[in-house]
Amino acid sequence: MEKRKPKGLRSPAEPVLPGNDALAGLREESIEVLTECFARDVIAIDDFERRTGQVHGARSIADLQAALDGIPTASPSAHPQPHTAATPAHPGLPARLATPPAQVPSSERSVAIFGETRREGVWIPARRNTAVAVMGSAVLDLREARLGEERTVIAALTLMGSVEVIVPPDVHVECNGSAVFGGFEQRREVNERIVPGAPVVRVEGWAILGSVEVERRLVGESRREAKRRRKRTKRERKRERREARKRRGPGGRG
Repeated sequence: MEKRKPKGLRSPAEPVLPGNDALAGLREESIEVLTECFARDVIAIDDFERRTGQVHGARSIADLQAALDGIPTASPSAHPQPHTAATPAHPGLPARLATPPAQVPSSERSVAIFGETRREGVWIPARRNTAVAVMGSAVLDLREARLGEERTVIAALTLMGSVEVIVPPDVHVECNGSAVFGGFEQRREVNERIVPGAPVVRVEGWAILGSVEVERRLVGESRREAKRRRKRTKRERKRERREARKRRGPGGRG
């Protein structure tokens, strides 16, 4: 069986800087290859996580090739795939981000002790995800995650640390946690609304002398950009209300 590698790879000796657009594109292609292989049961979840970690840390084309080394191309006859319609499992979620139940792990754990752990980009969250931060920080970025059809639970526990959960706009969030000399907070959008059929993410747990924060951001949007967007939306809503009052006139009716 032949090995899979990202299209357009050049000589491994050719250096590419981490911030280069070419390497970023090759990283994305490599992640797509690994995701496809994992979805077709060509590689196990542990191997998938190890290889995606190598891809994210790749500094050259040779590093990317090493991350994909040994991955076979499974023939369609050996691994038949059922036909799937273009309609996503969740009406409020793009089809490429919806994951069948059989491909969703039952549980996963992210632990940060005197350090930082991050899950971001294209990945498959488990049905129950445990995030522990002890004098460290854990970030679970779900903006490009392939969510399952069932509720995704994130159990957060922080002790003098922080857990940050980033969700896309079209996901319904249930936040039910407790804080002891800390904060357990969900930042809400001005025009936030529940989309029927949208996937559900439930964040629960404890923040002890630390913080657990849930925030909505667009893909590629930084915390500062999200804050500016929310302020801009608030100003626009206030302006719309003022204009509506002016149209109604002194009597309050149009």
